[in-house]
Formats: sequence, structure tokens, C-alpha cells
Amino acid sequence: MDTDALIASLVGDLKPVRRLRPPAMRLVTWLAVALPVMAMVVLSMGLRPDLTEKFADPNFLGQELAAVATAVVAGWVALGAGVPGFPRRLLLIPAAPLALWIVTLGHQCIEEWLRLGLDGMEFHPDPKCIPGLILVGAAPAIAMAVMIRSGAQLQATAAIFWGTLAAASLAAAGLRLFHPEDAALMVVVWQFGSVVLFTTVLTLVQRALGPTLVHAV
Repeated sequence: MDTDALIASLVGDLKPVRRLRPPAMRLVTWLAVALPVMAMVVLSMGLRPDLTEKFADPNFLGQELAAVATAVVAGWVALGAGVPGFPRRLLLIPAAPLALWIVTLGHQCIEEWLRLGLDGMEFHPDPKCIPGLILVGAAPAIAMAVMIRSGAQLQATAAIFWGTLAAASLAAAGLRLFHPEDAALMVVVWQFGSVVLFTTVLTLVQRALGPTLVHAV
């Protein structure tokens, strides 16, 4: 066998490979696609009438900032996981803002329990917030899925998990801009619980449909 001829035949039809942009730049692209669409959904649903008052509430503001921080950090890691050479030691960084988010939700629960007793822990099912979460989360989820598939599949599990968490937490932050329910237990069950459900479903869907997603962005 002619080794030189074999090598020539293997490389003859190769096309140039475009180098992936740094994770931070890919994150900016994701936000630039997702946020305008989310804003249109939120505005079409109608901002909650007490939004100005809620932004003056440290609990509400802290939870929103923690949710956004989780989305940004998880999104950066998810998009970085598809870049060759991305350090594996950075894959667990999103756990920090996620833990902070959980703590802020727990803090509100404790405050309401101390102030109102068991009445503050009353739970009323409100499945109407799940369609809202899906609507506001569709754009960040789809954009993230396409961008993950455009990267190298070296750390696919981490990329898919953190990417879906990023989309879900960003959606949760947007949901609270028009969804009025803020009882502590309701927030934990429906807001964060919906994020867990959304993340799980999207992870399974992305794994099932991964090969068919368009390699773009």
C-alpha cells in the first residue's frame, strides 16, 4: 500500500474547519438571541402590577439575581464545554450560583414560617405557571440547543445539563416578571420545581434529537 497516496486520498476532500469563538463570546450571542424574544413574551403576558414594589424587596431581588447568575454561569460552562481544551475543573462552577439561588428561596420560606407560622407554608397548586415557563423559556432553550450542537462533543453530558439549566433558570427569572404568585412555598415548588422539570425534559429531548439539530451559530 502506498502510504503517501493513502494520506493524499484522506485529506484531499477535507474542508477548512472554523475555529469556535471563546465561550464568553458565544454566551453573548446566546443572550442576544434569547433575551429579546423573552422580553416580547413577558410584555405580551403583561408585567405584574406590583413589579416596582417587588424589586424593592431584597428577597425577590436576590432570587432574581441568583437565577440570572445561574443562567449566565451555567450557559458559559455549557458553551465552553464544546470548545476543545476547556478545563474540566470549571465544569462544576455553576453549582455555586445554583446553591445561592436555593439558599435565597429557603431564606424566604424560613422568614414566612417565622412570621406567619403554618399559614405561610400553605400550598395551592398553580399549574398555569408551567405553560408560562415553557413560553418564556422556548427561545433560550432552542438557541442553547443549536449552539451546543455546533461545538465539539467532548463533554456532551455537562454541556447538555448546564445548557438546559441555563435556559430554565433564565426562563424562571422572566416568569416572575409577569407571574404574581410569590408565597415562599409556591416559589420553591412551582418556580424552582418547574426549573428542575424543564431541565430534565430538555436534557432528554436534546439527547434524543441531538443528531438532527442544525450545526450552526
